[in-house]
Amino acid sequence: MSVKVPIVRQVSWPAILVIIVLWILFLAVFAFFIPKHGLFIGAVLFALLSIVLQQTIPLSHKKGMKAIKQKDFKTASEYFSQSADFFTKNKWLDKYRAVTLLSASKMCYREMALCNIAFCYAQTMQPEKAKALYEQILEEYPDNGIAYYSLSSINTFSNKTD
Repeated sequence: MSVKVPIVRQVSWPAILVIIVLWILFLAVFAFFIPKHGLFIGAVLFALLSIVLQQTIPLSHKKGMKAIKQKDFKTASEYFSQSADFFTKNKWLDKYRAVTLLSASKMCYREMALCNIAFCYAQTMQPEKAKALYEQILEEYPDNGIAYYSLSSINTFSNKTD
């Protein structure tokens, strides 16, 4: 049986509004300077910019997601560790991701990377590592529902086997 690995995408509505405002400003600038085809050119360039930013800056994250979809959790964990390190060093990229990456994600990339590493630990039968990492995530990001419910599941199964 081929079961797909669940992927959660949480959206930030304020980030969507920021992106829409940036898109409108982008279109307005192109419409002003190129009256005849400015809107079209601006729309195409904004779409290209969005694709380039989202495909190049969080590259390790993208590779980790691809590895998870292929159920290669060890490789995925390595890529997510690289992603977490990158976004730890470049906090401003992550903090302002609606502008810097044109990303409407509710969770920051570092938070996603840590959750994905913990998920990979759980999938590779390392529940103690997963538990410790989920606890760390909750210390840093107390509203993280993924870590909260995953930790609850781990604790439930741990108590049943004791």
